[in-house]
Amino acid sequence: MKRALGLLGVLGGMATAFTLLALSPESTVCAAPAAASTAPVASGTPQSVYINRAGAGVILPPSVDDAEAFCALVLACRDVPMYPPEPEFQRCVRTIMAELAGPDALTSSLSIRECGLSATSCSKLRQCALKGANATACDGVAIDSDTPVGKCDIDARAITCWRGKVLGVRNCGLADELCVAKGGKADCALPGACPANAKNDWTCAGNRMVKCQDNKFLSLDCAVLNLSCSATDGKAACTPPKTAGCKGNGITCKGSDAIACVNGKEVRVDCGQQGMLCHDPSKPADDRTIGLCEMPAPADKKDACDSAKFEDKCDGSSIKYCAAGTIRKYECKSIGASKCVMDKVGASSQHGPRCTG
Repeated sequence: MKRALGLLGVLGGMATAFTLLALSPESTVCAAPAAASTAPVASGTPQSVYINRAGAGVILPPSVDDAEAFCALVLACRDVPMYPPEPEFQRCVRTIMAELAGPDALTSSLSIRECGLSATSCSKLRQCALKGANATACDGVAIDSDTPVGKCDIDARAITCWRGKVLGVRNCGLADELCVAKGGKADCALPGACPANAKNDWTCAGNRMVKCQDNKFLSLDCAVLNLSCSATDGKAACTPPKTAGCKGNGITCKGSDAIACVNGKEVRVDCGQQGMLCHDPSKPADDRTIGLCEMPAPADKKDACDSAKFEDKCDGSSIKYCAAGTIRKYECKSIGASKCVMDKVGASSQHGPRCTG
């Protein structure tokens, strides 16, 4: 299966574009220039089938090819502000597919869905992930810190730094928000102070999720994700505006679709789009289970494998590994790399086969 759909965002905990960073002591506020404010849905939606379908509550999982390319890039591109969800190629592929084949994929990082899954080279991934920020914005920042440090740049981007490198960028100006930096944390907030009676819990203000903290409204614009803000049982969340309401949190199969109820709205994972099946919720998950979906067994039994026992390795300039019960080979030249190398356990935070050169 070749890379097909224009691609699904850092998922990786610290770099996630929509992670809400807590604010504490001493703040500075940086407003975006007027010209930088754009309508997020109008500018972002037409480019992504993933975001377009989100409004109808439909999740399109990535193909294995796209997940492989993403993991190959983030493991090879050491200077890109996007980090693998796992430091091992096989586990990275499995994790990214599982996270984007479940109901939480509707609100997962745009950096992964709009950059990571569509990039074909380190330079393109770097350019997209930086969102216009200067690549040297974190030079000398948080060099000796055990935790990331947030800062605002002059164009209202909330930048997360660690050990002198950019971990993540959120462009507050695209949602008409301000960047607020306080106590080593950075986030996006609305202009002005909170009213005296404002709650400290997340609530809906139109299509935004807002929360008063340190007299500023932290803000997350659901419209950027082609979603709307709704509250179920007093809990605000970004939900698809065009789907039916539901109750509970059970999973059912309807053909190859997995149907879930999330925050009071029905969400459908289109497993069949990538040739997968809906995983029967009455059965335990196994090696072929990917989120709410299930990879089919390989047509040839000789291609079957157990990821817990299979020894991932380099095969020439390719990575040979076990992907959800099937032996696969990923050619490093697909991302412009020249070879496959083995990182030994303990040599770095990464180990196993990866592309380089």
